[in-house]
Amino acid sequence: MSRKWLTCIPVLAGTLVLLASPMVARADSGFVAPLNEIPLTNPLVTGARAAGMGFVSMALADDATAITSNPAALTRLKRGELSAGFRRSTLGIDGEMAESEFSTDLTGTHFASARFAYPFPTFRGSLVLGLSFERIYDFSDDRLASYSDTIEWSENPDADPPEPDLRDLWASEEDYIADGGMNALSFACAFDASPIISLGATASFMSGDYSKDWFWDLYDDYGVSDRYAEVHIMERYKADITGVRVTLGSLFYVAEGLSVGVAVDTPTWLTFEGTARSYVEKVESDSTTVYDSSVLFRDNVTLPFAFRGGVAYAPLDFIVVGVDLSYSDWSQMDYEGRITVIEGGPGGLERRGLYKETLGYGVGAELTVPTWPLRLRGGYVSRPMAYNGLEVTRDRSYYTLGAGILIDTVLAIDVAWMKGTYEREDSDFAYYETVENSALIVEAAYRF
Repeated sequence: MSRKWLTCIPVLAGTLVLLASPMVARADSGFVAPLNEIPLTNPLVTGARAAGMGFVSMALADDATAITSNPAALTRLKRGELSAGFRRSTLGIDGEMAESEFSTDLTGTHFASARFAYPFPTFRGSLVLGLSFERIYDFSDDRLASYSDTIEWSENPDADPPEPDLRDLWASEEDYIADGGMNALSFACAFDASPIISLGATASFMSGDYSKDWFWDLYDDYGVSDRYAEVHIMERYKADITGVRVTLGSLFYVAEGLSVGVAVDTPTWLTFEGTARSYVEKVESDSTTVYDSSVLFRDNVTLPFAFRGGVAYAPLDFIVVGVDLSYSDWSQMDYEGRITVIEGGPGGLERRGLYKETLGYGVGAELTVPTWPLRLRGGYVSRPMAYNGLEVTRDRSYYTLGAGILIDTVLAIDVAWMKGTYEREDSDFAYYETVENSALIVEAAYRF
């Protein structure tokens, strides 16, 4: 069953108008409960060390991954670094819609990151510049469900006097396929403001693409209509994405082995520009009627401020533990264009009411094996769901494991594995879903 991650559906209102012509469906248009979720509230973690330690990096980062987590931590680099990584992700979706079960498994491998950082010689303190390219969002999704559901319809809504609306069972099949991703090209600078304070800033420029195809097929298997046998609806959406964001970071060395990191992400300004198509085909006993329309659109989405902080403590030379917190008020997302209002909602429902503030955390630890150039990691992450369109019965969380090895003092190889899950439901649509996500990140860094 499709959980329609749509950045915008500029032709949905037109589709509903077309459906209101003789026969189907003024009130229903497929499974609409998660229709308006925007897939931008859960960015990927690309650094293998942080990923293995419960996404903890604010006060722990000691490599080029600090460019986008906490740029101030770049001052810890004493040598130049060049790194690259890959990510293999698996998405498993199981659920039920109108007493019909559905299941989907997706697996993909992507280039995750490439980074470069260089510490410039200074008389005192540190000055480091960094450059990175990271895949920060993955929009892949694929869902298919067949079920029977009650739909509001009328054989002839334009009759005089109007015919009453009826609600009867139709056999339905929905197929939803989404693809694309978003990348960030980032430039960072960090320096020591004093012996115990480091500061840094990063400018990130986003680019990417998003596409989705949604098919809703209705069949009159129960003899509801005297006129229509089938109705087929398609929505096709393709967009190019551009955007920008700035991150300001700081790092404080509070005591021996104890450090605190704080960072602020400014709003992320994104533009979605592309085409949207709506197609409706009605099959009657002696004819077929087709409606086909396309539009160009340009929508702007502004993601809210993000406030992040963390503490790292090394009680012994061979162990370090850390805790990170992150806060965002997603209800402050701003919109311009057709995306602002959900077409077809009662009175024009605004998207702002569909999101809430979230406070997430991560805890992690790293153990350096004595006499071996090997580090072992583990952690736990809580990333609450920001979307209010479905009831969350089990909030999103991850368990993580990782390891790193240093070869000949110049080549570091890090591996991280994570697994997360959440559960949501909508009693109005007899809908329930369990989503499991796992990922394996492999990263190599050369230090010179």
